[in-house]
Amino acid sequence: MNDASSSSDDFDRIVEGLDLDLTGLEDFDASAARVTAERERAEEQAREERRLAAEAQETADDQFYREVGPAQLRSRGRVRFAWFVFVGGPALLLITTMASMPLPTFAAALVVIAVVVSVVYLISQLPDRGPSNPDWPDDGAAL
Repeated sequence: MNDASSSSDDFDRIVEGLDLDLTGLEDFDASAARVTAERERAEEQAREERRLAAEAQETADDQFYREVGPAQLRSRGRVRFAWFVFVGGPALLLITTMASMPLPTFAAALVVIAVVVSVVYLISQLPDRGPSNPDWPDDGAAL
C-alpha cells in the first residue's frame, strides 16, 4: 500500500509542477457535444440511405416477379373413369379367366378397346411439356 500511495504522490508532484492552462475546457465540452450530434446525424442519414437502397433493391427484384394465378381446376371425373377402365378392364379379364367363367368374345373385345381408349385419353390429358411450353424445362415450384 505504501508503494501505491507514494506513486500517486509522485504523480501529484509532477502535475503540480506543470503549468497547465485549463480555461478552455468549457469550449472543449461544447465542441465534443457538437461533434457527437453531427456524428449521430450522419449515422441516422446513413441508416436512412441504407433503408432507401434496400427498398429500391426490393422494388427492382419485384419487377421480375411474374404473378401466377391459382391453378385451373379441371373436372377430374373423366380422368377417374379412364383410370377405372384402365385398371378395371384387365382386372375383369384376369378374374374371369381365373374363375373359368366364359366371357363372350364381343365383351372381351369391348374391354380391350375400352382400355386402349382410356390409355389414349389419359395420355392426352398429361400437362404440356417440352420446347413448345414457355416454361420448359422448368414447370415452376408447387408449394
